[in-house]
Parts: sequence; C-alpha cells; structure tokens
Amino acid sequence: MMTIFCLILLQSCGTPPEGTVDSEAIDIKGDPVQLPLEDQEPIKITVNGYDITLKPKAEYILKGLVLGRKNYGSDWNSTIAPCDLAVAWDKMTTTGLYKYVKWSQGNRWYYWRYDEEFPFDNAFIARYSANTHAIPANQNIRAALLHISSGDTVEAYGFLVYVDAVKGESNFWWNSSLSREDVGNGSCEVMYIEEIKYRGMLYK
Repeated sequence: MMTIFCLILLQSCGTPPEGTVDSEAIDIKGDPVQLPLEDQEPIKITVNGYDITLKPKAEYILKGLVLGRKNYGSDWNSTIAPCDLAVAWDKMTTTGLYKYVKWSQGNRWYYWRYDEEFPFDNAFIARYSANTHAIPANQNIRAALLHISSGDTVEAYGFLVYVDAVKGESNFWWNSSLSREDVGNGSCEVMYIEEIKYRGMLYK
C-alpha cells in the first residue's frame, strides 16, 4: 500500500523543478508590465501531432498573488498550456479584498462570487485580476508551474502570444488579450513563460 501511495504522490506532483535562490521580494503593488514588440520571431512547436506557431505580441511581466491554479489535460490547448493561473495584483491584494471573494476556475475561465457588502463591482475585480493561460518555454518551467499553489506570490516573465495550431486538416487558434480592462470571451492572457519566480526560487 505504501508503494502504491508513493507512486500516486509522485505522479500527482511530478518532477520537482530545478531553480536558483532569489530572495528579493516580489512587489505586487502595481499592474503587470506590458511592453511593445517589433519583429519578434515566431516560436514553432511540434507536439502530439500539432504544428503550433506562437506569435509574440508583447513582452510581459506578471507580478501578483495566485488565487488558484487549474490543471488541464483533455483540450487541445493543454498540449502547450498545462494549467491556468488566476492572479490578482495591486488594489485587489494590498487592501486584502481578495479574501472576501470566492474564486474558482474551469473550462479555461475563472469565476468569482461576493456578498452584497463587497464595496466594488465586477469591473474592479476584472481590472485587478486575470486568468492567465500559462505556456511553459521548457519542461523545467512546466514543472515549476505545476508546483504553484494558491497564496503564492509569483513573478513571471515572457510574452503575450497569439497561437495558431494545425493538426491534419483541422485548424485552431488562441489569442491573448492585450488589455487589463477587457471582460468576457477573449479577455484572458495567453502567456509564453520563460522565467518564473516564487517562494524565493527562480526557475528558467
């Protein structure tokens, strides 16, 4: 029984990522940083029969508090993005307001509920939080993503991307939002992550 339990535990946690110590505090009092790009080369990936092209649209630095992580494995998107991270920053975190909201994730969305006494509206929550579709640049980043937990403070560096995928005669696409103020379909960020830091460790 112990052997079976250990195998299940290892499969659920996966291989631990390799990182370096970085004890500098992560400042989550501001917005994510988005910078324009010019003539950035596309990123080509072939996996599970999909030919995938990632087109970087903006350099992106996300700093925030993790509200939740949702793993995926059955949609085509999961071939490149094994999880989504729901993250809050600035006024949602510095005031502690996130504690009065019930957060959940599913079907590549994140959801929230709050009582009538909550002092702000949906637009405020959408402005200071986001559901980020996380595309790891390598297996180590993938492992790091899958070890993140709710309550972690994270700093991720990479690019917001548009995704085109082809498998046989089927075509798929997935476009990142480029705004922190949009809502509804298409408002999530699709982020190609080259570095991520949390719990005093930096992973590349």
